[in-house]
Amino acid sequence: MPSPVLMSFKPSRSYGWLWLVGLTALVAVSALPLVMPGVVPPDERIAVWIGLAIMVPLLAYLLVTLASLPAMRYDLTADEIVLSCGPLYRYRIPYAQITDVRRTTLTPTLWSSMRMPGLAIGGVPYADIGGVKMCATRMSRDILLVTAGKRRYGLTPADEAAFMAALRPLLPRTPSARPAGAATVARAHGED
Repeated sequence: MPSPVLMSFKPSRSYGWLWLVGLTALVAVSALPLVMPGVVPPDERIAVWIGLAIMVPLLAYLLVTLASLPAMRYDLTADEIVLSCGPLYRYRIPYAQITDVRRTTLTPTLWSSMRMPGLAIGGVPYADIGGVKMCATRMSRDILLVTAGKRRYGLTPADEAAFMAALRPLLPRTPSARPAGAATVARAHGED
């Protein structure tokens, strides 16, 4: 049974959803000739089925992602941070595993992912640090990067100061819970 939510934070405002609307429209318009009567010659019906087999799931994924964006939030429970964006993306980060929390700017790669100006969701590869599980309304600038074990998570709370103030007391305080070099977490606790 999941822990009750102590505090919930919304992501910062963004117009990244417009890029997603544009991408969805592009896919829909590309699929339109496949369903229009008389456009595809009868001897090429297999091409229609192959095209629909690709376009319909892609369009469904984009529509579900677009519908999920208003539900994006960051919940603090007694045991973990829960990053969520609708039914598709949910990341649980136990406080005991967190070794670093810092605001940073990430360097995007050319690899394809659900990343566009004003929006980054899911596993996103970055040139400087590798893969990051993103649930953010920015793709690279001023990302709050949480390192837990070997995984990294990116988020963009609207009120970062309030988020950090609520997070600090929940982070591990014992020296054994923090490896050497976790200076950012120590600063988050107000220690030096």
